[in-house]
Amino acid sequence: MGKLIKKIVAAGIATALAATAAISVSAGRIENNKLIVRVGSTYYEMFSAEGGKLLYTNYGANSEYGGGTSRAYISVDGNCNSIYFSDEVVDNANLTMSASAKVFGIDIERDVKIVSNNASGEKDTAELTLVFTNNTEETKSVGGKFFLDTMVEGNDYAPFRVAGVGAITNKVQFEGDNIPASFQAFDSLDNPKTIGTGTFATGAGKPDVVQFRNYSDVRYPLVPEIDTTDSIGDSAVNVIWLERNLAPGESLVCRTYYGLGYIDVNEGSDLKLGATKIDGNFTVKEDGTGYEPVRLTSYVTNTGIVALSEVEMSLTLPAGVTADKTAHTVGDLAIRAEKQNTWTLTATPTPVERTVTVTVNAKSKETGEVSPVTFTYTIPAIEGAEPIVETTAAPTTTVPETTAEPTTTVPETTVAATTKAPTTTTPATPAQATPSQPSNNGTVKTGEAVPAVAVLLTLVAGVGVIYFYRRKYSK
Repeated sequence: MGKLIKKIVAAGIATALAATAAISVSAGRIENNKLIVRVGSTYYEMFSAEGGKLLYTNYGANSEYGGGTSRAYISVDGNCNSIYFSDEVVDNANLTMSASAKVFGIDIERDVKIVSNNASGEKDTAELTLVFTNNTEETKSVGGKFFLDTMVEGNDYAPFRVAGVGAITNKVQFEGDNIPASFQAFDSLDNPKTIGTGTFATGAGKPDVVQFRNYSDVRYPLVPEIDTTDSIGDSAVNVIWLERNLAPGESLVCRTYYGLGYIDVNEGSDLKLGATKIDGNFTVKEDGTGYEPVRLTSYVTNTGIVALSEVEMSLTLPAGVTADKTAHTVGDLAIRAEKQNTWTLTATPTPVERTVTVTVNAKSKETGEVSPVTFTYTIPAIEGAEPIVETTAAPTTTVPETTAEPTTTVPETTVAATTKAPTTTTPATPAQATPSQPSNNGTVKTGEAVPAVAVLLTLVAGVGVIYFYRRKYSK
């Protein structure tokens, strides 16, 4: 219903615009085999190349939403306004678009670029950038924001899954260092199709405030109030940079990322396990002494018809990789309920590049262990680091105590003639086996003395019978 209202409003105001033609219209499109990004003078719009929607807007409408629900805003000296861009330049070869605007004497550049994502390196993410430059002769207080009207496939009400927080269904605001690393929105963990994933810039382009909220919430002022007891419903994200003083010639850079995401989901169990990388491979820190940590998020959902108990997620880690914790207790999981956990992994410096495997596990009392999800990571070499000692156990340490070492042979003379060897005795090594040895299916086994004696007595008896008949008939 929310989108229907949007479309009706869009159609009416688009008609009015056609009559007045008062606004300079700018439009552009870049795409590859993963992502399609479209922009107009007032909006952003995004799709998977396979057709699934990622970012909605009132296409081309000059409505109360400022020409589209997914768009950019500027705030100068406490006055927040939507931005109309013109002079779009599209570079299909480099997958970039740029346009310009001027509001309150502030020059604004809008840049859009399809870039590689952090986790897999696929070029399936849009980098959205605003650059506000004060070209006036006086200091201005300047801030800005992206308002992203998220829509995944046909699901306009999918709750957000936020790294380190969990599923979000009520409106919420994060500030400063509490801003999450990323978020996802997908229609179903059972059978995810198109997945939207957003990440927030660090460093100079890092936002000050992030709000997960309803698309129809008021867009003014720069940081609208929200009621955290309200459900999100038709979802949207507000990515905000607070006003700060810009002297003449100074600039403010605002940057965020949104595009496709991926999740690996197991099959064949009522306890559905899914996991996704937040970061890609380990990278060396600037000081060269170690690696930046990497993060991944795992989800469990009860897709069965009964509640599950004693639900737990855990990690299996290789040598030289540690985690903030290796097990996460979920406890009871109601039907259709979902829980998640974000894991932070660190690596020990290695003198040679390594490729390691991290396994995400899940279990419940009712289902037992379910099929795990496995990821690989590359750990680059650091010169001078100590070699990693692999903790994989030697073959002999995994053999039960009642079984002989695999390389130990048992001399035949050590077996008593009338004693059958225990069934736990280690089978002969290849050096002991003879080609004519029968299979171990109830026939004679190596080292079994009683059957051997029986065969010997039978042969002696046979020789005796032959000797008796020869003597009898020779007369």
